[in-house]
This record gives sequence, structure tokens and C-alpha cells, in this order.
Amino acid sequence: MSITRWAFNIRQPLLLEHIEPLVTSLTSSEKNDAIVPFSNLLSFLPKMDCDRLLELRQEEDMRRALVGRLMIHAFFTVVHSCRWENLVFSRTEANKPVLVEPAHLANVSFNISHHGDWVLFVGANTTDGTMRLGVDVMDFQEQVPGESFETFLSCFQDQFTAAEQAFMHNAGVYAQQLRCFYRLWCLKESVVKAIGVGIDYNLKALEFTVSDPEESLKPILSTSMQVVEPQEELTDEGWAFEEALLDQNHCYAIAIQNEMQGGAPAIDAEGAKFQHLDWKGLLKHAVPYPSPYVAA
Repeated sequence: MSITRWAFNIRQPLLLEHIEPLVTSLTSSEKNDAIVPFSNLLSFLPKMDCDRLLELRQEEDMRRALVGRLMIHAFFTVVHSCRWENLVFSRTEANKPVLVEPAHLANVSFNISHHGDWVLFVGANTTDGTMRLGVDVMDFQEQVPGESFETFLSCFQDQFTAAEQAFMHNAGVYAQQLRCFYRLWCLKESVVKAIGVGIDYNLKALEFTVSDPEESLKPILSTSMQVVEPQEELTDEGWAFEEALLDQNHCYAIAIQNEMQGGAPAIDAEGAKFQHLDWKGLLKHAVPYPSPYVAA
């Protein structure tokens, strides 16, 4: 099983030196200005993606979504030897991006997630289409100050089984209970994203059993899932899960399903590490699309 795992911290400033070897005309400011507007990178994406990104009102939301789209392009260019500007994507009814061209790579599974400081990408390095991948990342710091955990969880009780709620309640203090909530939420979302269904999916149908109560920077591979309510899109066979701390403020989970008979895929804990990208690495093979968008 061969998977690409990339992580990008959106707090990295985009400097002129990162894009100058590519397209110096993208900069809308004076050449001696070091920091470049993120919107200049819209040139490296097709119009359909640009239109969606420009609808986002918050700069950080656009930055995360922009990086995610660039990571998808970089993956197919670097790993599957495609030409950046020839990639064609569409979206499913559940709004999941899918590759249309080149057609022979249409079954390659990939997924992105972004929250807080990070954008994560996972993609299958093989082309046989037997693997489904989903990833989710959560920022522990995003919480409502002053709430009790009972009040917080009351908004989500229909998403967790009794055993999962007990796991969270037994974690101790409020901060640890929240971390358990985010951990389970990551796991559930990773499955939902792997099977490509919408946000209204019944998360309570999935019950996770956590054997290692404390998360760490080293990937945990012992977590298991049971489908407790039958779902048309999902069985509990062939799944493996990888979860860990990305840093002290963010956790992630990866769901991997082997759709061929033979059980769950094997994950090498030593090899299950995210490669951290910088702007130069992300844009190394970037090529502008026709009729580029340039920041005003």
C-alpha cells in the first residue's frame, strides 16, 4: 500500500522568491515588496476553481481552499506524471472533487482536509482503483469558552453512540473531553470523506473503539470501527485507520479501505509520516492556465 501524505501550514508567507522563477508578472505590487497576495496564485488553477475560491469571503478560508486545490494538481503532476495545465476536474453530487482527465487516472483516490493552521492531502500512488482514502484534520483550539462539556456535546449527541459518549465523558477535565470529541469527529469525517457522501450522513452509524487513549505525534494504528446501523454505502470490512497529533494543537485521522477481498490494508507506522511542503515545493511544477486571474 503506497500513499502520498502531504501537510501544508497556511501561516507560511508567500514571498516573491517563491514564484519569481515561474511567473514574475503575477505580482501586482512593486518588485521590491517581498510578500505576494495569495490571489495571484489563482493563475495556476482553471476558471471553475477560481470562481469557487473567489466566493469565499474570509482570506484564511480562501487560502486553505487554494492550497488544497494546488496540492491536488501537484500530486497528479509529481506522482502520476501528468502535465499540470492538462488536468481536468469535476465534482460529485456530494461536492467531492474528482479527476476527469487523464481518464486512465480517474479511479485514483485522493482527499484533502483543512482546519486551523493546516491543509492535509492524501493520495493513492497506485492506479488500480482498489483503495478509498479519506482524511480529516481538526484544531483543538476552536472551542466556545465557558461552556460545560455536557452543554457542548448536547449539540452533537445524535452523532455519537453511547460508548463513544462514555469515552469522551471519562476523559477527565473539559479540555481533555474536547480533545476526545475532536479525535472521534476526525475519525468519523475521514470515513465519510472516503466513501464520498454528503455532510448529512448519519455519523452515529459508525462506532469507533479507541485502544490507545492518549494521542501522540507517532501514528496510532489500533483504532477500529464497527457499523452499528446498516448503511447502503458502507460496510465495516477492509478498513484501517491512522490517527495522530499533527502538532500540539491539531489532530488528524486517515481512513483507508481496501475494496478488494483480503482484509484491511497494512499501514507501516514508521512510514506513516506527512511530508511538510513549503511554497517552493508546492509550486515547483505549477503552470498557468489560459486566461489567468490576476489580483486587482
